Amino acid sequence: MRLVVVLLVACGGHATAPVAPEPPKTMQLNEPGANVDIEAKLDAGYVTVVDFWSEHCGACVVVGGMLAIKVAKEPHILIRKVDVGDSFTPVAAAYEISALPHYRVYDKQKRLRYDLVGNDCVKAPEIAMQLVAEP
Repeated sequence: MRLVVVLLVACGGHATAPVAPEPPKTMQLNEPGANVDIEAKLDAGYVTVVDFWSEHCGACVVVGGMLAIKVAKEPHILIRKVDVGDSFTPVAAAYEISALPHYRVYDKQKRLRYDLVGNDCVKAPEIAMQLVAEP
């Protein structure tokens, strides 16, 4: 009987609400060239940089690595990668991606705020940090 009393006392703490797991920092959203509904994959409360890339794009790899390093310590910025594959694929057509690298930056309310192409993509970390600071 004493054991039961001890267990009840030990388990009698305050109930806490379950904590939702944080989304992964970086996630690939599609198979190469396959279409994907990007807006459905965004997480409210996080700034999201959508990185349209291709395995054959050397600049995509370099700029994508720079982005990952610069936002690694900022918990409110996520990176979502969309592989556009080679040339004219369904996802490239759906999002009108004609040049790489190509980033779209969404704010915490899941609104598209910036559409960056080519060299402008190097500005994405700073832009994302500014959006995190917004109320």
